[in-house]
This record gives sequence, structure tokens and C-alpha cells, in this order.
Amino acid sequence: MKEHMGDDSEYLKRLRERGVLEAGETEWIESLLRRLEESEARNKRLREALLKVSGNKPNMSTKLRDALYE
Repeated sequence: MKEHMGDDSEYLKRLRERGVLEAGETEWIESLLRRLEESEARNKRLREALLKVSGNKPNMSTKLRDALYE
């Protein structure tokens, strides 16, 4: 996802240079891009934590599993 952030920043820079955006609009878009980057980082950390937790789940013992299936 990082590659998109560079593209977005470059596009914002070109818009600013062309004078398409006013100062307030530029600040708003920069704030949105920062929040998006933070959300993507948080999402990545949550996914990693979920994988870590789901991988460490204790498995049912064979005897218990056999007893439950009988």
C-alpha cells in the first residue's frame, strides 16, 4: 500500500503547482492522506496480531476429539 501513498503525494504536489487547490483544500487532503497511511499501518498490525493469535490456538487433544465424536 505504500506505493499508493507516493503516487497520491505526487499527484497532490502537481495539483498544488498548477494552482488547482486552495491552501485549505491542500491541508485537508494532506490530513486525509496521513490518516489513510495511519489506518493502513493499523490494519497491517491488526492482521499480524490476528495471524499470531490464530496460529497459537491450542489444538484439541486426540483423546478428547475421539471421545467427542463417539
